[in-house]
Amino acid sequence: MQVFHIAFFVSGIVFADANAFLGRSQPKHAPQSEHVLLATLDKAFGSDNRQGIEKRVERIEQMLSPMFDSMEKNENGNAGPAATGYMLHRLFVQMHGWFIRALEPKNGSFAAWNTSTPIAMLSERLPGHIAKLFEDRLGQRGLGLKDLAILAAVIEHLVHLEALQRLNVSYGGAGFSFQDVLDDNEVIHLLDVYMSVYIASCLHSDLNTLTHEMASAMHEHILEVYPTWPETQQFLREVHASFSSKNHYYTFNEVGQEIAEIGDRYGRYQDVECRQLKNTLVEVEDLAVGGAGRVRLADFYGRALNDGMRQFSETGDYLRRLGALDESDASDPRVIIANYISAPSNCVASSAYYTVCCLDECEGVLNQIEQGIKAPEALPEAIIDLVSMIPSATMPSNRSLSPWLRQRLTEVAKHHDGLVPLHGRLFAQWLHYAYPRECQFPHVSGTINPIRPEDLEHPEEAQASDVVMQSTIERAPPQKKRVPGLQMDAMEESPMWSSSEELVVARPTQDLSIVGRMASVVKNLESSLTSLRKAPADTYIV
Repeated sequence: MQVFHIAFFVSGIVFADANAFLGRSQPKHAPQSEHVLLATLDKAFGSDNRQGIEKRVERIEQMLSPMFDSMEKNENGNAGPAATGYMLHRLFVQMHGWFIRALEPKNGSFAAWNTSTPIAMLSERLPGHIAKLFEDRLGQRGLGLKDLAILAAVIEHLVHLEALQRLNVSYGGAGFSFQDVLDDNEVIHLLDVYMSVYIASCLHSDLNTLTHEMASAMHEHILEVYPTWPETQQFLREVHASFSSKNHYYTFNEVGQEIAEIGDRYGRYQDVECRQLKNTLVEVEDLAVGGAGRVRLADFYGRALNDGMRQFSETGDYLRRLGALDESDASDPRVIIANYISAPSNCVASSAYYTVCCLDECEGVLNQIEQGIKAPEALPEAIIDLVSMIPSATMPSNRSLSPWLRQRLTEVAKHHDGLVPLHGRLFAQWLHYAYPRECQFPHVSGTINPIRPEDLEHPEEAQASDVVMQSTIERAPPQKKRVPGLQMDAMEESPMWSSSEELVVARPTQDLSIVGRMASVVKNLESSLTSLRKAPADTYIV
């Protein structure tokens, strides 16, 4: 426990005193249990650096607010376990590109949120009485927006503590002592060693057994395992340049601040490479009906064999396991671009808490929908009106949605007595077809099992041989193309469509009274009226 407190002090990121933790304007009517929570956190973590932690909680609360407003609440108007885990997962993906392991649903299933235990990840890292406070609060009345922000700040704090532990090992690996005062060149070398350990940690994630010699070896061989290392070095130097020191000398605490910034920004920096992968696949997108957001497996392998892009060489079996294979036409299977880009095979770094993977571009779309609806469900007309105005990287705003897309959304509404739940598998499926290159196709629970290649029993089975790839190319049927202007029906445009629903927050059979449902309808009608388009829409066919 003594080391725990020292680490919090060195990190420069600690909790404020309980009375000021929520800011000077904390309402007097805050629940007593909230005061108990804050007082306990203050006692465990200390009360230094009040301003920094208060700013973090405020920033997190602002990011969570649209999600919280649109989530299904419990009888207390708070988030239950499923909603808590779901929102925290999305929050860290949006903020840092962190995929928190304890918050990820098993096999990407929406139904898995209902059995999630979002506080479990804290149990091994926090004193038991603190974890129990969160667990009791969540179980008894749920978490409000402020509670969620505090919990997220705790998780973020723990991640930064782990980064300091990694930094301590890196000091030795770079030949320094944490008591040394370093100049610019020495700090740059230290950051290189630190980042080598960070990236290679997917192969050795236990920091407690990592030695200085191992850290040094990781740095020595980093280019062999991570070809884009020179670009990462440039990123590190940009972060370092943003920290100024009058004497150009740096203490452990000052380097720790740089490390925290690197952790916060690395996910979004690394996502640039993900967008490049995506654009490479979009260049050979299938032009046939139903091909939006998909690349024929033969063309996928063609990029590997003919264009030297060897990363596009996963076997069909492994792509299927990842949920990245569309086999609706068995004679001409296709790779689903969004699912492939977001797969664990494209993750580049990890820690005891999270992995750094490609960002989910669909988050930006869903966030705008939530801001517009401000409710857990909406009329299909309100959603169509909003979505037609929300652009993505490949879809324009002010577009007219295809008749078959409108039909599919109507089917989702009929499944739920006229309203579309925003946080469920069916709506996510519809978003995939509305934004086929940004939103993943959500598979039915239990049908996929996405894991990293190195976690397979036989990792070599994830990579297709040149012979297999060439055979796939030769056996592929001629590429089909869409007939311009010809309208196709929903079955042809979305052959993978499934009517299986899975909600993030499970509902009882009679989940809304007639009064409550009518109030929801009126609210969504008002939302639809206030967001009417001011100009006629151009027509785009997905």
